[in-house]
Amino acid sequence: MDIDSPGLDDVEAQAQYMQKVMGFAGFKTTKNTKVPGNERLYGVRRETVIKARQYMNRTGGFNRPLSPG
Repeated sequence: MDIDSPGLDDVEAQAQYMQKVMGFAGFKTTKNTKVPGNERLYGVRRETVIKARQYMNRTGGFNRPLSPG
C-alpha cells in the first residue's frame, strides 16, 4: 500500500510534512533557556550518615533495650 502526498517531491519537504502531520512542527529546544515554572522543581541527593549500633554480643546480652548512643 503506497500513500502519495500531492506536490511533495523534495525530501526536506516530505520531512516537514511528516513533522506537521505528527504534531512536531511547534516544538523547539529548551537548551540553555529558562523554562517558566521550572525553578521550584528540583531535587538534591543528600547522603545520609548511617550509624550502626551493636545489639548482639554485648555486655548484658542482646535481649535488652539499646543504649541511646
